[in-house]
Amino acid sequence: MAILVVDDSKTDRILLTKVLESGRYEVITAVDGKNALEMIRSDAPNMIITDIMMPVMDGFQLCREVKQDPTLMNIPLVFYTASYGEKDDEALAMRMGAAAFIRKPEEPKEIINLVKKIFEEYQSGKTVPLQPLISDEKEYLALYSSRLVKKLEDKFLELESANTKLEVAYDELKSIDRLKDNIISNVTHELRTPIMLAWGFLELALDETDLTKRNEHLTKSIDALKREDKIVIDLIETATAEKGLLKPFTDTIYFGEIVTAAVENLKPKVTIYDINIDVSFDGDLIILGDYYQLKHVMINLIDNAIKFNVKQGKVEINAIEDNGQIQVCIKDTGIGIPEDKLAKVFDKLYQIESDTNRKYGGTGIGLTISKHIIEGHGGSIWVKSEEGEGSTFCFNLPKKPENS
Repeated sequence: MAILVVDDSKTDRILLTKVLESGRYEVITAVDGKNALEMIRSDAPNMIITDIMMPVMDGFQLCREVKQDPTLMNIPLVFYTASYGEKDDEALAMRMGAAAFIRKPEEPKEIINLVKKIFEEYQSGKTVPLQPLISDEKEYLALYSSRLVKKLEDKFLELESANTKLEVAYDELKSIDRLKDNIISNVTHELRTPIMLAWGFLELALDETDLTKRNEHLTKSIDALKREDKIVIDLIETATAEKGLLKPFTDTIYFGEIVTAAVENLKPKVTIYDINIDVSFDGDLIILGDYYQLKHVMINLIDNAIKFNVKQGKVEINAIEDNGQIQVCIKDTGIGIPEDKLAKVFDKLYQIESDTNRKYGGTGIGLTISKHIIEGHGGSIWVKSEEGEGSTFCFNLPKKPENS
């Protein structure tokens, strides 16, 4: 049994093809209604499964052409659509002679069962294909146009809603005060760089015939997008923290597990920078807090200690209990911070290197987020540093009470 799948989305064509092939059906594909009609008239399939919203010729028009052709009208046609999901859309489809109307996404098992049922009914004569119930051209055009206009109206409302959300987001971003021109330039650079890298590697992958090299390009694209994702998450968390909405989820945490996880996360960077990391703990350090937020703090602080270090430098991570508090310090052997800059390092979007030719990347919001998280846990964070002699970032957190 040969089934023609018609969809302008390559991804959807592939997915539906795999589903149908798992049911042992032969599958051929077309990218739009016009392409499909040419294929059908050349070599008619046993069934047509088509999307509705497509360029050149949509699914409704394809169905109209098929059901008006005496040589093709007995081919069962199934609509499979995400864009047309209303009852009136289904009613129009069935009046045009469709065998079924499926809304995306549907479970693969249900699709196979429906296809099997349609084939069985057509073969047994239980379902006798009829002439399209809409025979009058004016009636068809009126109904077709009404559905098309409704879809355009829906799309307009979606775009209007998206535009409103963008305006709100823009207003929120504008509320971030004291943004200097060079800081904005640096943030823009940090946002665009991963996108351009991913774009470039994806274009290389498209043209690459060697599978190993193609996978390398795709891996680099994924790494770039992960970097972009971290930047976006940091920006969102900064905005959330500014509104006082960055609330921790309280749970019992062994702080050593957080440090271990953060160091493991940064292993590739440690290797690249050839940094030696030394970790020491003062027994079991148990707190009440949010594991993921505190892990984010540790990753930010250790990442800075690596990035602003010297080649073959060292990072020491110490955690001790002190008078009912847990104190954690991350010390590096890096470039240090000038004395006049120390008081500003936790400021929003502040960067010691603020010119566009700076050596070190970053948006300047990691320490701001870390400060919000630590203070949200009832602790405090500070830094000691001397230019050229490295930096030590420390924070304290309340220890979990023994009776809780």
